[in-house]
Amino acid sequence: MGQLTRRGLLSAAAALPLAAAGCQGLRVLGTPPRPLPDVAVLRTATDGETVLIAQYTAVLAAQPGLAGLLDPLLGQHRAHLDRLRARLIVPPGAATPSASPRPHVQVPPGAAAAQAFLQRAERAAAQALTGGLTAASPSLAQLLASIAAAEASHALLLGPSRRAR
Repeated sequence: MGQLTRRGLLSAAAALPLAAAGCQGLRVLGTPPRPLPDVAVLRTATDGETVLIAQYTAVLAAQPGLAGLLDPLLGQHRAHLDRLRARLIVPPGAATPSASPRPHVQVPPGAAAAQAFLQRAERAAAQALTGGLTAASPSLAQLLASIAAAEASHALLLGPSRRAR
């Protein structure tokens, strides 16, 4: 037999067990690892930012006169969401998070009421983020605390002294 044919047969013989294992798919590798606690914390935080973005978007659609105040805050929420999503690493074979459906937001009538609505939402989001700090790794806790501080400052910016008339 020629050298080339012998190599081909050896390669095929070596690949046969791999091909047979491949028929079983990823099951042959065992169950995927359990997600780390940070994954759950990140998913909760990304869901929270998604809700805030939907609330801001709905308020801006209903009250376009608030754009000067709200657009920069909305931009920060989008940046927060990007940072959180960048930290979410899902191991191969694990279920990938589906995109959260955009919630329906009922905006109260009037600019002042809509602004107060967002202020309450910012306070609640800051509280929710600080509630997840103990379950997060130190570096993630640092990011969550930073985002919570930004959301608390947003609540101050949306306060009565900045209310639309």
